[in-house]
Amino acid sequence: MMWSTSVEFWVIMQVVIDMCLIILFVVFMRQVKGAGSRPESMGAERVTDTLEPILKEAQELAGQFESQLKEKQRIVRSLNERLDSRIISLNLLMNRAETCLASSKDVSRERATSHTDVYDLQQQIITLAEKGFDSERIANRLGISKGEVTLVLDLKKKFREMEQG
Repeated sequence: MMWSTSVEFWVIMQVVIDMCLIILFVVFMRQVKGAGSRPESMGAERVTDTLEPILKEAQELAGQFESQLKEKQRIVRSLNERLDSRIISLNLLMNRAETCLASSKDVSRERATSHTDVYDLQQQIITLAEKGFDSERIANRLGISKGEVTLVLDLKKKFREMEQG
């Protein structure tokens, strides 16, 4: 959240700076047009020559700022994706722990679930879902909670949507 607030602040600051530069440029151009009829137009040319490099430098800085902003947005997206991945793993581990505690009376079931790797379990859930099994059948077949199956399938759907758009 901190990153997105910072990025939004800098975007707003860039817009404000751009608007100020545009207003200054319009005011300056009006003065130059008005000075064209006066003999002091040589002074206006000197001002124009002075402001032109400043405007070019401001434009270059705006371009640099924009590229830095895009890079920061890319980093934020990457961090969000990694965070989502870790949250998924933690939720799966918590659901497995709850399932193991609930079925601690059934020793054989506990042994079957304790030797299964989290990532293998995720893959099994996805594979069974692709074969047309519903969440309840997958949960019964793998000996895990229906909530865990639903979580994995929902998160897989979310990742597919993120990859596409």
